[in-house]
Amino acid sequence: MYRGLIFLVILLLASCQKKSESLDCGTGDDTLFSLLSAEQTGIDFRNDLEYTEEFNTYTYRNFYNGGGVAIGDLDKDGLPDIFFTGNMVGNRLYLNQGNLTFEDITDDAGLDSGDVWSTGVSFADVNGDGWLDIYICKSGKPEGENRHNELFINQGTDEDGNLNFEEKAEEYGIADYGLSTHTAFFDYDKDGDLDMYLLNNSIRSVGGYTLKKDQRLIRDPNGGNKLYRNDGGSFTDVSESAGIYGSAIGFGLGVTIGDINRDGWQDIFVSNDFFEKDYLYINNGDGTFTESLEEIIGEISLGSMGADMADINNDGWPEIFVTEMLPKEESRLKTKAIFEDWNKYRANVNAGYHRQFPRNVLQLNQGSPNTEGHISMSEISRFSGVEATDWSWGALIADYDNDGNKDMFVANGIFKDLIDLDYLNFYADPITTARLFKERGSYLKQLIDSIPSNPIPNFAFANNGDLTFTNTSEEWGLNCPSFSNGSAYGDLDNDGDLDLVLNNVNMPAFIYRNNAESKKQENHFINLKFVGQDAKINTAGLGTQVTVYSGDETYYQELAPMRGYQSTVDDRLHFGLGQTDKIDSIRVLWSDGSSKILKELEANQFLTIAYSENTDKTERHVAANDVKTEPWFEDVSDSISIQYMHKKSSFNDFDRDLLLFDMVSAGTAHINTADIDGDGREDIFLGGNKGEAAVFYKQIGDGQFQKVAQPDFEADKSSLDTNSAFFDADNDGDLDLYVCSGGNEFPNSSSSLKDRLYLNDGKGGFSKSKQWLPTNRYENTSSVAPADYDGDGDIDLFVGIRAKPFNYGEPCNGYLLQNNGNGQFTEVGEDVAPELRNLGMITDAKWFDYDQDGDQDLILVGDWMPVTLFQNNNGKLVNKSTELGLAQTNGFWNSVEIADVNQDGRPDIIAGNLGENTRLRASEDKPVTMYVQDFDKNGKPEHIITIYNGEQDYPLIGRSDLVEQLPYLKKKYLKYHAYKEQTVEDIFGKETIENTLKLKVFNTASSVFLNQESSFKKVDLPAEAQLSRIFGLRVEDFDRDGKLDILAGGNFYWSKPEVGINDGSRGVLLKGHGDGSFENMSMNRSGLQIDGEIREIKPLQVGSAELLIVSRLNDSVIVLKKNTVQ
Repeated sequence: MYRGLIFLVILLLASCQKKSESLDCGTGDDTLFSLLSAEQTGIDFRNDLEYTEEFNTYTYRNFYNGGGVAIGDLDKDGLPDIFFTGNMVGNRLYLNQGNLTFEDITDDAGLDSGDVWSTGVSFADVNGDGWLDIYICKSGKPEGENRHNELFINQGTDEDGNLNFEEKAEEYGIADYGLSTHTAFFDYDKDGDLDMYLLNNSIRSVGGYTLKKDQRLIRDPNGGNKLYRNDGGSFTDVSESAGIYGSAIGFGLGVTIGDINRDGWQDIFVSNDFFEKDYLYINNGDGTFTESLEEIIGEISLGSMGADMADINNDGWPEIFVTEMLPKEESRLKTKAIFEDWNKYRANVNAGYHRQFPRNVLQLNQGSPNTEGHISMSEISRFSGVEATDWSWGALIADYDNDGNKDMFVANGIFKDLIDLDYLNFYADPITTARLFKERGSYLKQLIDSIPSNPIPNFAFANNGDLTFTNTSEEWGLNCPSFSNGSAYGDLDNDGDLDLVLNNVNMPAFIYRNNAESKKQENHFINLKFVGQDAKINTAGLGTQVTVYSGDETYYQELAPMRGYQSTVDDRLHFGLGQTDKIDSIRVLWSDGSSKILKELEANQFLTIAYSENTDKTERHVAANDVKTEPWFEDVSDSISIQYMHKKSSFNDFDRDLLLFDMVSAGTAHINTADIDGDGREDIFLGGNKGEAAVFYKQIGDGQFQKVAQPDFEADKSSLDTNSAFFDADNDGDLDLYVCSGGNEFPNSSSSLKDRLYLNDGKGGFSKSKQWLPTNRYENTSSVAPADYDGDGDIDLFVGIRAKPFNYGEPCNGYLLQNNGNGQFTEVGEDVAPELRNLGMITDAKWFDYDQDGDQDLILVGDWMPVTLFQNNNGKLVNKSTELGLAQTNGFWNSVEIADVNQDGRPDIIAGNLGENTRLRASEDKPVTMYVQDFDKNGKPEHIITIYNGEQDYPLIGRSDLVEQLPYLKKKYLKYHAYKEQTVEDIFGKETIENTLKLKVFNTASSVFLNQESSFKKVDLPAEAQLSRIFGLRVEDFDRDGKLDILAGGNFYWSKPEVGINDGSRGVLLKGHGDGSFENMSMNRSGLQIDGEIREIKPLQVGSAELLIVSRLNDSVIVLKKNTVQ
């Protein structure tokens, strides 16, 4: 959950006496799911909550966190049964009678918990007798006879067929007493029995912390998460020796088990609420774990809730999905969402709490661990369309429509909108609460009554098979407004599809029948149940990994039933197969490493697979990460002696431009390569940041480089080097150097913005020309491109301007510098290219002969700009973008390269953009728009960025930041609810908006533009290239198959929490097919696993080795060796 103001809520809120009325959402069969009534099922469970003066959210912050659900076959009749936990009501067990009818046998079975507050429930055969037992977590009031966590051992059925349970938590040593959330049973040490991870919520108040470093290392003697080892008949707490955190800052809400790195050992993911980061414990295989989240995952949810782990793209590597509380609807987004400001966010990062953002996250597993054994995961929720599902709890990934792709279900809702911003703004005011107390003696009832209560629909996302999902809640019949918490899936009626069960607050529980057997008859399935080793306790085979092969399709799952939020799913693995009715083979990998293969199977059946039958105990488990192929690239940075670390300046763009969301100053870490001293070896130029001189590394042989002093570089270290070009400016046969000076932090009166031309003495020594370049103005230069545009035999220059200091958004100039042949340049753009004036915010430029008429044309890209092409007509440059079909290509373009990628003899354009893993979704009919205007008439422009939410665009900025920047609007928007669904015209008036500078973006995808002579055809790069911003581009035939490939890199860590950073790339390798299309190469194939913010990729020949040097913002350079692959 959120921080800041919500701390006050915890001290003020209480529950409501009223119960929500049951909502009639229909029971028809025209959708994929049908909501069944209590009369149909016999399930009448309601998790009703009532506050008292003594017990409410003032005394118990998790008052509205709800209860869990467990599904499993407790009586071994082949039909899954259902267990609900209650908070202020008793837990209930419903025995499946067949045909989706159930009988409440709670009391007869000996499962009465005395109405003590229960939370999570787990089904597992703890004692190995073949019968599922029940473990119940307890929380709430610190009182009651059964207040400790309970373990109900299944005694089986008596002679009359009745189930009986005996409570034995103390006997087994796991009768914990605290604020427990959930428990996961799994065999972490592979000794054949089930161990236990206990997830607890801290007993301390949330508001009593300062975000100091390393608090998680201090164990909480009164609580904390625990790992219990099963020692046969009892459990031993091994948390500390196993490397499990158990501190007072762990506010755990979800625990998920799975073999995330596919090494055969199950790992643990813990989602933590409030400020503490999540944990990802990698199993070391020796009884210990290493918490490795920051090495594997770049960004996480801020208030993590439930989670699930499953393979969403059928590549055999499991992903992680974590829920949070970001609203989807505009009205709720503006009245419920709280975003930390930039300074608070950065303080949290610096204090060791990692990069956290208030949204769901979907972590894409890139597979192929690096040399240190770590996999990499890319956060793709915004690309996938699953980042915003409101106040969410359970997350369940499964194939609900049997099409072969795993879908997502998210249970959400909170009975009281605890973070309604108007409530916080008014009732969190100590003056207001003091007045109420003075007037009435008690203000609890008024506080509670003022908190809105709005049921909202749960979310269902259909997997599109391309890393994206479509919200199908309404289409599937799962859109009943509710306050849902725990949820579980299972095939309750054994008809070949997964039904859903939801535990709701102050509402009846939901039982959804899945109608895929009739609605999706073209799709098939296979359902697998496992019987473990006879002599071991893990009788259900938990931890078993299964891969199903059918034609070209591969489906992977791992048996870990405790998942989602406080819940347990059916312990049978259900595989949707799409339209395939034949299975080639099924490979079963048992938790002890033994394997079993079944071949040539019919679909649409339920199979029981026993360890004792035909298991090959000699064919041991081969870890997925042991299957290696020769990678295209190899990181050889350690063998190259380049001691350099780029450092971004401390300048904070947001202190000046409060309403922008990205730091313009964080776009550059410049490198270049050339044979500077004419000795036949390529050398390296590393651009300097503000206050740091540029560096020249000379190649001295044997793959080594030596730093060479350049006094003129040192003299210019006040400048920030954004780009450079090596070319022979003065026609003396050596390479001179033009360096762009830029940076958003300098005013336009600063001489540090003056570009520099360094003339080479022929031996690699540089002296600065006295020319004032590019013109006699100080400007923020971003790009330089050399070419003989006028055909007179010398090299001229194009120079582009990035942005105007203190006036971001105003269009900037491009300059054309004509060379007189002796290295003296004159700006001639006014005469030969007047359309370069006030063109836009330019980021990159290249010369190329697009029309093959023998002269050089110019391509430009930029921020809020279209891809812009100037045709060279006898030395005159004319903007032909509209005629060539490029007019509506406005994007956040960072870089451009030229190559003939479709082998038709014409040069094409490859351009790096923001990508599609962003809240700034754009299209021609729904653009992102920026309005630039001095709205408050104080002499400084403001920037209002709007994005579409549904069919209308709204300001991205929230009310708080808007009225802070423009105080005159506070009177108009006293309440957050007055600001919801307000357009820019509503805020500022139609006349003001009509007279405002408007910049638009229609496209954020990185793309190829295929040259078709009279026009260019835009083709978006594959999905994997859209997961982050692309800055660095290199186009080359890396595999020597005669077809050009693309190497790209990016990431961007300097965006406000409202939009979030971009960390989805570890380097992208796209294999070209020779027709303008590309295929992504997996991390295993590419060999790329580059952390950080890639900015540029340049070729570097070292001896006979073909290398690439990669620059990174705030980091060292990476050197890649190109391997010979076919």
